[in-house]
Amino acid sequence: MRNSMFVICLILGVSLTADAKVLGADSRNQNSRYQKGLLKKISSKFSGIARTPTGSTLGSVDFPIDPEQTVCDPLSGNASSSPEKGLLAKLILKSPAMPEKISSVMDFYNQGDKLSQNIYFADVNVPTRAFTEGFANQNGDVLVDKDGKKLIENFALEYSSVLKLKAGDPEGHYEIASLSDDGARIFIKENNQWNELINNDGVHATRMGCPYRTVSLDKNSEIPVKILYYQGPRYHISNVLLWKHHKKAQVWKKPSNHSFCGVSSNNFFFSSKHNKKTLAMRHLDAQGWKVVAADNYRMPAQQSNPCVEEDLKLSDFVVSSAQAPNATLTWKTNISASSQLKIVNVYTGEEVLTPLDSNLVTDHVANISGLVRGIYYQVQALSVDEKGRVVQSEFINLLP
Repeated sequence: MRNSMFVICLILGVSLTADAKVLGADSRNQNSRYQKGLLKKISSKFSGIARTPTGSTLGSVDFPIDPEQTVCDPLSGNASSSPEKGLLAKLILKSPAMPEKISSVMDFYNQGDKLSQNIYFADVNVPTRAFTEGFANQNGDVLVDKDGKKLIENFALEYSSVLKLKAGDPEGHYEIASLSDDGARIFIKENNQWNELINNDGVHATRMGCPYRTVSLDKNSEIPVKILYYQGPRYHISNVLLWKHHKKAQVWKKPSNHSFCGVSSNNFFFSSKHNKKTLAMRHLDAQGWKVVAADNYRMPAQQSNPCVEEDLKLSDFVVSSAQAPNATLTWKTNISASSQLKIVNVYTGEEVLTPLDSNLVTDHVANISGLVRGIYYQVQALSVDEKGRVVQSEFINLLP
């Protein structure tokens, strides 16, 4: 989650940084004025208004969204940061036409029953763990199989998205890999044709499947990608898309001959009990492997992602009035959040946090008292939303 910083400086004819030494000298001559412990006398009162966010923050949706037909990431619970980002997926169930013993995701893809639900993902990052939650739509209804049981096994997902480099990603050649339990196959569209890049199919524990070649990406590249994944018998599930940057193009006749490609175990890459990386996964990190980030996925053409969660942001932090011993400060958050201030006495270095006002508002007003005339203070606003996300401003200067 990103923290947004905003700076509004109250200069009053002097630079606080440049004059630090002078102010320090003054404090030696005016001990009674700059004595320690003055912050203990400061008290605060908060108020505010909780505005309802407007629909424009979600962007425009190009097709009707039916809550009964929409499922937001049931595997990791992540939400995209904007409607343009993410992956669209279709859920495929086992059908009577399929073989009793399934050995390939293609059995689902070619003969399975595709459901009408649209499933949206922020990324493909599900480390090995048990899967018991099932698929719930936005109305809270849980999808069931043909026997009326919660759907936690014997299903497939067909993901569609577009791969792009995000800001800071180096141009070059990317080796893409899949960690999956059970089977997964990765296709990319090149010259208007779908080409298979990774075949990690079959019934197996979490296994690393690797490509036969790298894919060239520059800042303008937009590569359509399709991920076919299936979950066989319960309970473990895993589906992670990784990539590694290379300066030059690479080709492998046998992908399993390098790195951990082909290694299969539910506790080799992640601890299935604690969802934490193992030494093997940290070794891959050291080799340059990274999970493909949410910002690297763009929704397919003509599609928008309704499962969006805004980052908590703080803005417009200002001193509305300041006349010792009182001052009023205001700020805004885009999502309803709590109110609190950190106040620093510049001369003594002492700092204090005001009591937290847990009322969740978007327009914040802080009235503080107990300030001493002529003392330089620095003040910072802090807010926390109902999900525990914290945002803070930069410090602004206060001279009451």
